[in-house]
Amino acid sequence: DFVFRAGQYVEIGLKNPLYTDEKKSHREFSIASSPNDKNILMVATRMDSPERPISAFKKTMKEMPLGTKFKVEGPYGSFTLHENTAKNAIFIAGGIGITPVRSMVKYATEEKLPHKIILIYSNRNSGSAAFLEDLQNWEKINPNFKLRARMTDNDGYIDAEYIKECAGDGSRGAIFYVVGPPAMVSAMTKILEEGVLVSKDDIRFEEFTGY
Repeated sequence: DFVFRAGQYVEIGLKNPLYTDEKKSHREFSIASSPNDKNILMVATRMDSPERPISAFKKTMKEMPLGTKFKVEGPYGSFTLHENTAKNAIFIAGGIGITPVRSMVKYATEEKLPHKIILIYSNRNSGSAAFLEDLQNWEKINPNFKLRARMTDNDGYIDAEYIKECAGDGSRGAIFYVVGPPAMVSAMTKILEEGVLVSKDDIRFEEFTGY
């Protein structure tokens, strides 16, 4: 009976974590599943990262047995798909920041929403791109959804020209959603404002600080 809007997040708390550190035993996770997925609430995180060692929270999650109970609070957040279908939705997601976007794209595909959606999805390579196969499959069955996967190891980073190329005329009056690590969100927001000339009123963002 857990009701949420695609794109929202929850706070997950562990009662008796196997490992602890200076941070508290609860974290915020974007919901990666669709509101239509009954009896399932999916969240996702990158367990191993070259930038930082695995945290006590992640180590606990990795080792806790199936059937472990934990507390879920929410839903929270307003990083959700806008209602005006005349405005295109252009997502720029980096890494595991794809989770709320997955929820929105899956829901839009299931409900056959009329929103025109373009997703620019940046990762180092295809092997590190979470849910890439899901997104590719939804692009095949949803004529309103277009995926542009950018692999920085081979393609380079996202810049203003690439965004313009992906969005085309669809960028006019569109709502832009930027989600990923703080540095990426900051850089993309600056590019949108200064390079693509998007109004701040038409940019929504969510930062993933990591655990």
